[in-house]
Amino acid sequence: MKQQINYYTLLYINENETSLGNGLSGKYSEKIEKYVNCCSSLNSSLILHNQPKLKVITNNAELINKIDSNLDCIQIKFKTKVDSSIPFASAHCKLDVFSYFSTLPENCYSILLDSDVLCINDTAPIMKNIASGIPIAYDITDQQFQGIGTERVCKDKELLIKKVLREKTDFTSSGFWAGGEFIGGTADFYKTLYNMCKKILPVYLENCKKLFHNGDEMIVSCALEILIRQKKVFVFDAGTLGIIGRYYDSSTNHVQHIWKYFKKNMFVHLPMDKDFLGTKKLDFSSSEKLMSSLESELYKNKTFIRATVRADCLLQKLTAAFYKTRALIKQLSGHGSEPVVY
Repeated sequence: MKQQINYYTLLYINENETSLGNGLSGKYSEKIEKYVNCCSSLNSSLILHNQPKLKVITNNAELINKIDSNLDCIQIKFKTKVDSSIPFASAHCKLDVFSYFSTLPENCYSILLDSDVLCINDTAPIMKNIASGIPIAYDITDQQFQGIGTERVCKDKELLIKKVLREKTDFTSSGFWAGGEFIGGTADFYKTLYNMCKKILPVYLENCKKLFHNGDEMIVSCALEILIRQKKVFVFDAGTLGIIGRYYDSSTNHVQHIWKYFKKNMFVHLPMDKDFLGTKKLDFSSSEKLMSSLESELYKNKTFIRATVRADCLLQKLTAAFYKTRALIKQLSGHGSEPVVY
């Protein structure tokens, strides 16, 4: 059955939340307005590239539509209870969004995006295959391993997963990390995912102070790893398939590709640019003008861009030198005729 793809984002409004807005400045009311404007930018970018309009899932549609009456809002009941002092408290409400998706007709393919995402190209070719119903998520395991450390990521996930599965010694986590800014699937997938997340949530809340990360990503990543290992779901990687990439226009704890690498994706996630995305300075009159207005902001930090370009070029040269040396050694030793790579 061919699925109808729809795009959603979550904007849960809680004035008591202390950690609202990673990469966002201003008072709470100003942050909410910027978040709404981010939703508006995402919606405009989808329309520009002939995609369905964005649907904003929220607990306060009236407030959002006061800021932007053109946004389509869906107000649902949220049952997930998380203390407002926990970092990214409102993000945990994604579990209720999964529950909502699980009630939609079986021909609906729901993609949940963070609001600080932009659609920068037309439909990625692989999206036609995804429309057949295969779940998809954005795997950033490599970024977490480099930034946090492989041992810590795996250890924290094992702490939760072993308690959920009640296994003491025979479960070793792969550290798989996905499901943050991009996840998609059918009602059946979200039902399975939500049920597993529900099992993890109380264990997570009991141990959240021990974990390197607080937020929905920890819960969803654990749930996905369990389901994949149990062969209950198969999940495509949206990053490998060129659907989305996460780009920081600031220093990172992981090796990041240069901006040119991300321009080929259908979507780009800009977690540190909410302030800019929320100012309505982007030009949505054409794809070219959108990219130009976006790059004018990203390239303001020229020192970082130059450093990133140099680092990326150096990495490419070192990689090429490694393969060239290995090939020459094999040829000289007579153990194969692998071509020299330049």
